[in-house]
Amino acid sequence: MAKEVDIAETLGAQMKAVSVAEFFKKNKHLLGFDSPVKSMLMVVKEAVDNSLDATEDYAYENFRKTKQWAYPEIIVEIRKAEHGLAIIPEGSDIPIADITKTGKTWDVEYFGRKLRASSVEGETKTYNIEGTKVQLTDTGAVKPQVFVNGAKANVEERTLKYQVVVTDNGPGIIEKNLPFAFGKLLYGSKFHRLRQSRGQQGIGISSAVLYAQQTTGLPAVITSKTEKNKAVQIKLTIADNNEPNIHEKTTVQDFPYDHGTIFDATIEADYVATGEKSVYEFLRRTAIVNPHATILFISPEKEKFKFARTANELPLESKEIKPHPHGLEYGMMQGLLEKTNARNIRGFLSGDLSKVSPGIADDVLKKIEMNPNAKPKELGREEIEKLLRGLHKTPLQRPPTDCLSPIGEDALKKSILKDTKAEFVETVSRKPTVYQGRPFLIEIALAYGGGINAEGMAERLRYANKIPLLHDAAGCAITRAIQEMSWKQYGVQNVAQNGIPMGPYVILVHLASVWVPYTSEGKSAIANYDEIIKEIKLALQDCGRKLKSFLSSKNKAQRQAERKSMFEIYVPELAYSLEQVTDEKKEIIEKDLKKILGKDKIDGEDIEEEKTVTPKPAEGEGE
Repeated sequence: MAKEVDIAETLGAQMKAVSVAEFFKKNKHLLGFDSPVKSMLMVVKEAVDNSLDATEDYAYENFRKTKQWAYPEIIVEIRKAEHGLAIIPEGSDIPIADITKTGKTWDVEYFGRKLRASSVEGETKTYNIEGTKVQLTDTGAVKPQVFVNGAKANVEERTLKYQVVVTDNGPGIIEKNLPFAFGKLLYGSKFHRLRQSRGQQGIGISSAVLYAQQTTGLPAVITSKTEKNKAVQIKLTIADNNEPNIHEKTTVQDFPYDHGTIFDATIEADYVATGEKSVYEFLRRTAIVNPHATILFISPEKEKFKFARTANELPLESKEIKPHPHGLEYGMMQGLLEKTNARNIRGFLSGDLSKVSPGIADDVLKKIEMNPNAKPKELGREEIEKLLRGLHKTPLQRPPTDCLSPIGEDALKKSILKDTKAEFVETVSRKPTVYQGRPFLIEIALAYGGGINAEGMAERLRYANKIPLLHDAAGCAITRAIQEMSWKQYGVQNVAQNGIPMGPYVILVHLASVWVPYTSEGKSAIANYDEIIKEIKLALQDCGRKLKSFLSSKNKAQRQAERKSMFEIYVPELAYSLEQVTDEKKEIIEKDLKKILGKDKIDGEDIEEEKTVTPKPAEGEGE
């Protein structure tokens, strides 16, 4: 008789480890690839972020050597890779599925997956797509006849796959690192470094490679050239064990720059030409807060859009800082203690942490009764917790803020003026502050009038570390701060029910930080930290007071002009009447009256204006 197998053993045999690559293959929506339109944006975004970081790093290094700036140049090209037919229900403009033809047979595809018909009757196939009944009939025509839930649907040509090519003039990547930089998730130099950068987790560009191979089965093509070497090109995918799989490696003779990188991936996605979720809009917004870079965009229709740089200098370079004790948690502290080269705990505190001098280290260790010569790697759980509590209770200076790289008020004003042609622009760059031991600062641009669209709600431009945030606006700290402002106190006449100003306004908010608290791996929104919301509101109030003064002066001038206009109507009649009671000729009287109207105010008469109340600064403002 066979031995009976324990249930726990049966279930236990089914358990196995899952690599990060395998996890994200099944959960690509967590990285922002949750719709065809957003997927296109995510691939472009990750590639452009990489290029901007790389070109800036090269520019700073080159400036140190030559005292001349090497300005970033980035080319983004979207090409049509494969065409097909799409099913669009009556009354809608959004495709629900694609139609492909294999030989003489029509098939229905849903997000790249060929569907099996639930029934076949003659030349008619019936499909069930998430509760929607789709019937496809081959009539022998160029296109099949399709009904969706009994109503005839449109069958239109559309591009199923696109080739995204992003080229930059950065330093290039050395050959041995090239496969890992693009073909290994959670690989990079930014995760462990406390300094402002666009990337944080080492997921971005490799997730784009992963998405390409998942939706088209095609490897990404990476070409990179350093100053002293020939360009190297590799075709790679990411294996389930999160290791790069190189399919081909060659050297390339032609490269557009002396050094740089080209990222080329074919993806299944939807391209939107205009609107807030378009590639054009993403690049336009990117150019506004990166005025030192030139960005060229080539659309699938071969149209060229150039966003020329408006700044002749790069922003201040961000520098790496040490962890601040007030931002440390148990796990992070444990990791630092295991990796330190310090011989004792006193040396660790003063050498590996920010703003902890040897004197402060001695005071902390004395209060918690810990031996200064204790070895960091030998501390137990209770000792680590005691050390953390002692550090958290100790008043310390704020961490250094040279780890941040703000856009700058002047550069931001020049850039927003070029983009909007506004008649009023005010920019504010707040002093750096801290949340959970991590430095951050807020920059604001508030624009009004000019070329700004006067219809609907104000345009809100949200940024984190110079990256546009185009999705999930409702859950973002920036949106919440804008909505909590009392805009009518600052001269804004119309405000929507959700708190957003109505009319020709642009509100730009930029958060610069060593670690942005995104709400998800997709990096679309900023978490609602009270410290961040407070700083945004204070900066908005600074701009709001300048806006109120501008609008008040504008309204005053408009009212005076209206009064002069009304008076001008009666000038001829008044001149005639005065001629009757004086010896002066009508023409001379009329000339004198018009001369009076030419002045800012009528002599001897003060025009009474509406009284205005300047909003008082909020608590903590002006610090």
